[in-house]
Parts: sequence; structure tokens; C-alpha cells
Amino acid sequence: MSIRLERIISPSAAQLAELYAVCSQAPNYWQLTEGKLLPGKAAIAGWFDGSELPVGRKPDDQQIYGVRLGAELIGMVMALRGWRYPEQTMIGLLLLSERWQGKGLGRAVYEAIEGIIRSWPGMRVVRIGIIASNTPAFPFWHRMGFRETGERRRDLSFLADTILLEKPL
Repeated sequence: MSIRLERIISPSAAQLAELYAVCSQAPNYWQLTEGKLLPGKAAIAGWFDGSELPVGRKPDDQQIYGVRLGAELIGMVMALRGWRYPEQTMIGLLLLSERWQGKGLGRAVYEAIEGIIRSWPGMRVVRIGIIASNTPAFPFWHRMGFRETGERRRDLSFLADTILLEKPL
């Protein structure tokens, strides 16, 4: 069975519930990055109304996809087009339910989102920010071809600095 990315624009209550369920099935991520078990339902809804976007970005700049394996939603991925400059996309989150991690599906999801990003006119670079306390994420992103830029940012909503990585397209 292969994964499929399904774009979510204006989620229904059922889609929000599915996304919340996926988030609740990845407690290690939230614990490692934010020190809590999962985000609130309002935060998930905020991913779609623009309230969680960086200053100057609009909801159309962000694309959110549910990751399906068959009929089951097993993850999600968020990509912000034109993050620091028009040719750059920032992956805000790539999350799989913990029961599906370690099975090669993360690579398939990343390759699918990279394919979408490559289809956007003018894209040259993909970035990701990894919270330094999320040490299990670094080997995965390095295997995907990302390299640390030397940039770090501090956001008090996270347990540690965000370390930025990039990959040329």
C-alpha cells in the first residue's frame, strides 16, 4: 500500500478530528519539542485560519496535507511557500503517527512533498527547522539531504532553539 497526500484547505469538523487524532498519536514529538502531550484543538484549527503563520504570510502561502495510507490518516505535512524569499519553501511540520514511524513512510512522505514543492514555479531551496531537543529528527533529515545552515532561532513556545537545515532543489 502506498501513501497519498491529500490537500486540506478548509477542514471539516471530521478532518480536524482526524488531524487531532494523528497529533495525539505522536506524543513523543510534542513532548520533545514543547514539553506537552499534544497541541490544543484550537491550535490545530489555527493552522488553517492564518493565525499561526509568521508575520507577513497569508493563508494561501501555506499548504497543509493529510497523509493517507489507504483510507487511514496517518500523518500530516505543512509547507510554507516563499518563506524568507520567493524561491524558498519551509516545511513547518512533517508528522506521522508513532505506530507508522520507522517503516520507510517518512521518506515516502518527504519525497511526495518535495515533488509538490518542485512543481511550484521558481522554487530552489527547501528549509526545515528542527527543535534542538528533538534529537531523533536530525538523522532522518540528514538522510533526506538536508544540511545545517548554522542558523538558530529561539521561540519561547519550544523547549530549545530551532536549528535550521536546508536542501537545494
